[in-house]
Amino acid sequence: MRRQVLWSVLAVAAVTLLAALIAGAAIRRNLIAESEAELLRQAEATATLIGSSVRQNLPSAEGEDVAPVARTLEIAKAIGGHDFVEAGFVNAAAGRTRIDLPATPLLDSLGSDPPLDQVTATEIEGEPVLAYVRALPLGTRANAKVLVAIGRTEPMLATNLLMRPMLISLGVGALLTVLLASLVAGRVGKRLDRLADASAAIAAGDFSVRAPETGSDDVTRLGAAFNDMAEQLEDGRRRERDFLMSVGHDLRTPLTTMRGYAEALDAGEIEADDLGRVGGVLRRQTDRLSRLVEDLTLLSRLEAREFTMRPEEVDLSAHVSGLIEGQSERADDLRVKLVPDLKEVGMIVVDPDRISQVVGNLLDNALRYTPEGGAVTMTLRQDADVVVLEVADTGPGIDREDLAHVFERLYVAQRYRPVRPEGSGLGLSIVNELVHALGGSIAVDSVLGSGTTVSVALPCRGDSGSSQHS
Repeated sequence: MRRQVLWSVLAVAAVTLLAALIAGAAIRRNLIAESEAELLRQAEATATLIGSSVRQNLPSAEGEDVAPVARTLEIAKAIGGHDFVEAGFVNAAAGRTRIDLPATPLLDSLGSDPPLDQVTATEIEGEPVLAYVRALPLGTRANAKVLVAIGRTEPMLATNLLMRPMLISLGVGALLTVLLASLVAGRVGKRLDRLADASAAIAAGDFSVRAPETGSDDVTRLGAAFNDMAEQLEDGRRRERDFLMSVGHDLRTPLTTMRGYAEALDAGEIEADDLGRVGGVLRRQTDRLSRLVEDLTLLSRLEAREFTMRPEEVDLSAHVSGLIEGQSERADDLRVKLVPDLKEVGMIVVDPDRISQVVGNLLDNALRYTPEGGAVTMTLRQDADVVVLEVADTGPGIDREDLAHVFERLYVAQRYRPVRPEGSGLGLSIVNELVHALGGSIAVDSVLGSGTTVSVALPCRGDSGSSQHS
């Protein structure tokens, strides 16, 4: 992580610096071009200004006074701010001759045939100079001209004044960026290292460890999400441990009974008249164990989505009516009134086997917790675009604080075991998984001492058919 951040910032800094250098070179070229253009304008104006004076005051013979020409050149040099202002006399016969001035280093550097009417780069004593030369004809002398040369050792627009500070600023900025990136990467890396250590601790089984949550950046939010996950894992491990303990208890009870009777039978301590009673007890305990194992297997497959949905068109009212009939004998044995309240809802696309499991578990759960003389009401109706199944009992009810946990495995069975010790305690968990697999929703409402109502809402058409699991 730290290396990635650092190399990313270095790449960005390098690209930025390269782009700045390219842009700076382009700016420098533009500035030089503008400098040359400005020098050209000033040189033309200066040459025009001094040209008349030079022609008028140029000596006609050796020894004549050249002071007026010299003064004109000095004035032009001072006014224009040039480093060099020179003049030379040229005729076809004798070539260029110098007017009697101290020196003409600019003209000398340009050679005997200097380029005219353009800005030319030359060098005087190792120093670069921009020069401009104009030839002014002398109307009174055939083949005679005056060369006026103007030069500057510095461009009109000093590029270094812009380029040097810009490059220095970019270099300092790039260095500061790298240092800041290194610092940030180091701090982030250390925090991520602590998060990695926490992950390793959880992987080793220590679910109590937590990641630091200091700050308000993305790493902090990552740490908070990690801690939420750790809390859920810790809670899941606790519930798994409680679940295994509860299952162990539920397995131990019938196994203890069966073992006791088996030892008694083996020792010949059971009278012949009691064999039928003992056989009934063993059958009931075997059924209890089978139901628990079957529920555990089904719930495990549901949670892993390792099951198949086979939706088809079902007359739901008739189907549920048949399921109620199947529970009527058990309700009579428990002296509980089973009341159907089924409205016609037409043909519904649903998996009939899964509906049988949902209704069967809900009725089984309601009958188990309803005391003698109580009633269990099975309601079916259509509400807008959903079909609603409700099972209401007149049992002891559930505490409000327990309603949020009723779909957890064994939660209700553990909390309300004194009311009805029989049952696997997995029925509502199975119903919850099945209902969601069918594309529906489930809710529980209960008043302590007055009973419990479980409501299941299923889509009227086809949603359950889209949930295929195998």
